[in-house]
Amino acid sequence: MRRATIAVAGILAAVAVGCAPAGDGGREHSGDIPLPGQEWALGDGKVTAAEYRTAVNRFVSCVRDAGYPVGAPVRSPADGLTLIYDITPSGDPTTYNEAVQTCNLAHLSMVEPAFVEAHTQVMARPLRAAVSACVRRQGVHVTTRERNLADFAASAEDETKVVDCVTGQWRHVYPELPSVVPLRF
Repeated sequence: MRRATIAVAGILAAVAVGCAPAGDGGREHSGDIPLPGQEWALGDGKVTAAEYRTAVNRFVSCVRDAGYPVGAPVRSPADGLTLIYDITPSGDPTTYNEAVQTCNLAHLSMVEPAFVEAHTQVMARPLRAAVSACVRRQGVHVTTRERNLADFAASAEDETKVVDCVTGQWRHVYPELPSVVPLRF
């Protein structure tokens, strides 16, 4: 199954908060060598929940130290694994993007996908029901056995429909949660 990382949001133009670029599996383009600052979590070939939480905390601290407010991380209902948070941009967009990208590359860009992709993703029931209803309205036959984004994409035979449904339903189902949510198939 194809793995794709799709960042859903409008805040960040150049950076998908906490996500590695799609297609490189979270690794640098020069090979499988972890970025400095992330080796502590990636060195043994697996990332534990505690290591992932530490990496997120380091990323959040780094962004806060750069002068940008960051909300408390919460577990994403989209996959039950990813920690999501709001970052409040201010000032020059280029400076903001560079600061967030620097923190991401220093602490999280490879740790997060390594953790999330090594575990089974399960979408929370309220979002799963909303996404199911949404794709049905688009003529997709769902089996009721869909538990995550990949299951919905397989039923829909179209990742775009699923992404559109998740993004369209997200604010309705979870208005109190951060608006930026990485989606991985």
